[in-house]
Amino acid sequence: MLSKRWSSVWLMALCGIVALALVVGCAPKPVPEAKPPILTPEVKPIVLKWCDTSVGSSRTRAIEATCLEIEKRTGGRVKHEFYWAGSLVKAMDSLEAIKVGTAQGGGAPDIVYHPAQFPIWQFGMLQFTIGPDIPAAMKAAYEMYQTFPELKDEMDKQGVKFLNTYLYPTTIISTKPINKLEDLKGLRVRAVGSIAKWFAKEGGTASGITFYEVTEALARGTIDATIGYLYAHYAYKFHDYCKYWVSTPIGNTQIFQSWVNLDTFNKFPEDIKKIYVETWRDFYPEMVAKYTEEEVNIQLKAFKDAGVKSIELTPEEYTRWKDSAAFLNDDYYAAMSKAGIDGKKILSSYEELYKKYETKK
Repeated sequence: MLSKRWSSVWLMALCGIVALALVVGCAPKPVPEAKPPILTPEVKPIVLKWCDTSVGSSRTRAIEATCLEIEKRTGGRVKHEFYWAGSLVKAMDSLEAIKVGTAQGGGAPDIVYHPAQFPIWQFGMLQFTIGPDIPAAMKAAYEMYQTFPELKDEMDKQGVKFLNTYLYPTTIISTKPINKLEDLKGLRVRAVGSIAKWFAKEGGTASGITFYEVTEALARGTIDATIGYLYAHYAYKFHDYCKYWVSTPIGNTQIFQSWVNLDTFNKFPEDIKKIYVETWRDFYPEMVAKYTEEEVNIQLKAFKDAGVKSIELTPEEYTRWKDSAAFLNDDYYAAMSKAGIDGKKILSSYEELYKKYETKK
């Protein structure tokens, strides 16, 4: 069972339907909203090939729902062809494929896989910072994109249109029990980015294989554990091999970014551009929360049925882990300082925005 500190967040309910009142009486009759053009052989829909590295998770369900909502809001003027599980392009190539138009939309863990292209955004890879409220984390990250010019520039210079970033609480699933910091010593863990440095510091060995190679690595016994996310642990059946799960999150990682080809976006009529941006900004986080909430109990039951033991860190042990990883923040601050950027301000603003959007318990 999830730690009491986190469990309410996993099962939170979404609300936020706002009622609009129409002005009546002496007010002038409102002008009817213009309807989108009726599709005819002369007015054909804009079709986007949409690539994704995965399939069947709460994230991919949310992405599909968002794309279908765009189709609905545009009156069918935009359509999406989905290519799931790397069937069109591989994860490491996704960003470039969208840029050149092999796919017109999609995403991958680009901040994770291409840290040199997103040095400022690496604040989203730091552990033991914000909490596990997924919609709050997504809204905070998107507002950072909107309000910090250096963060916006870093996204925009990729040559694709940024849509949104997806975050999820990071946990460890393993073939060996991990109850304390010392248990990380000698552990072979799939981990990348800053968290890999932390494992190395604590005596572990980090493997940089992609997430989509983990199942085979666990089956062959070439790794003992992986950093990941409950929905992905479940989707990739890591629980078939790993019988221990540290259910206390060690972070809330920006693990997936969604984009649309810039030429495609620029050719959209202005109303479609607006629909595309607003749907990805507002509707997508709602769908992420909806499907995450629906799936958590199923995932936890599958773990229990597979004999997976859930390990909760004590508050004292959690503090030890957090303190041991503090050097990662210092490394980020130093790297940003060399670039003339206030890394402390970026991280503190991120944490404050998270608190602003966090569901109050």
